[in-house]
Amino acid sequence: MHTPRGDVARQDEAELPLPDLEPIAPGDLLRAALSVALDATTEPWVLAVSGGSDSMALLHAMVRWAPERLAAVATFDHATGDWATEAASVVAAQARRLGVTVVRERARVPGATEAAWRDARWSFLRRVARGFKARVATAHTRDDQLETIVMRALRGSGARGLAALAAPSRVVRPWLGVSRAELKRWVASEGIPFLDDPMNESLQFLRGRVRHELLPALERVAPGFGDAMLTVGERAAQWRRDVERLVDETGLQIQANGQRLVVPVSVLEATSDAGRGVLWPALCARVGITLDAAGTRSAVRFTTNRRVGAHITVAGGASIMRRREGRGEVFEVRRPERRVSAPSIWTGLSEALPLRFGRWRFRRLGVEPLASDAWCVGLPAAAPVVVRRWEQGDRIRTAGAPAGRRVTRYFSELRIPVLDRPGWPVLLLHDEVVWVPGVCRGLAAPSRPGRSDLIWYRCEREFD
Repeated sequence: MHTPRGDVARQDEAELPLPDLEPIAPGDLLRAALSVALDATTEPWVLAVSGGSDSMALLHAMVRWAPERLAAVATFDHATGDWATEAASVVAAQARRLGVTVVRERARVPGATEAAWRDARWSFLRRVARGFKARVATAHTRDDQLETIVMRALRGSGARGLAALAAPSRVVRPWLGVSRAELKRWVASEGIPFLDDPMNESLQFLRGRVRHELLPALERVAPGFGDAMLTVGERAAQWRRDVERLVDETGLQIQANGQRLVVPVSVLEATSDAGRGVLWPALCARVGITLDAAGTRSAVRFTTNRRVGAHITVAGGASIMRRREGRGEVFEVRRPERRVSAPSIWTGLSEALPLRFGRWRFRRLGVEPLASDAWCVGLPAAAPVVVRRWEQGDRIRTAGAPAGRRVTRYFSELRIPVLDRPGWPVLLLHDEVVWVPGVCRGLAAPSRPGRSDLIWYRCEREFD
């Protein structure tokens, strides 16, 4: 019987012995993963090290293979007990032994939830990274990514949420493609010290139940479930990268030290409601605001509100406002301001205005400023002064309105947003408003050029 040549070839190939493939050594895998992450960034790294095997592996890998990119180690004691303090001590000791700068901080008040712990830890890490002009690098693994995807799926997350730890971010995660088991093998082979967090075995929180109960059960019922969910996460992450590229092309501007974002109204008006539902969460995320489903729907509806000066509140106090800028209109996204304890009123003498009044700062000047600078005022020596918050009925006498005019009118003429007005300081002499910093000076303010007997001040607003 004649056998076709192709069949012969396939039969011969099937009978060929397979070459012996040596398994990839754990160290080679980690070095390759670290190299890929380093090549994707240019800044130095601040390592978030908790004392567990994953983060201690990251510390030792960086010291061995990329010490020139390691700015510092940051470790945070959540003040939750002896283990947290011991872990921070182990990290600090190891970092110093390896010759690495270490920054250690302890929470003033222990958090009661996972969210509280996470917020406190990330606030610390971001501060350290800013101080070193570096990026935060964490030791999250492929297992962490899988658990996060499943947790977000359980909460009904869409594509933004399902990208999980692989979403575009300033945070570097070199171990995201490496399993927890592979890291532990390398740590064991190198004799690297670490501490196991007892919370990793706890079923008190959702992540522990997903890790120890739900994922093993799903894998038994549907083998390959974990790999399938990781694929979903990667597809969602790619979708988010595509969206971020679109957002970069909107002409957005980030202002006030990352507190606010401004984007042309035309960008959002030119797309559909579905497109706005994609763009709004991505835009808000640029200033640290996470829009939930209700907030996204509100933002989409607000897009077609054509009233200049209108605003809505979303996501725990964040706001979106429509206002004029130049010849066009913009949407301004504003992160909720950190609460600053401020007196409602300050009284004293002109020689010593308060250094701070809420988010405002008074600075004494050594030279006379420009006469037209409304951010500055000259006060007579030893004059009794009152600084308080602006109130709706405040009036001020100016050269253009010697009989007095509402301060609100000046706010409107200068297009000062309604959201900026609460807390704005006004200064009074003899019970009369004489200065609204940055807005106007009154007739009763003796700020005349050439008067050497005046004490000059400048008032400035501060941002986080």
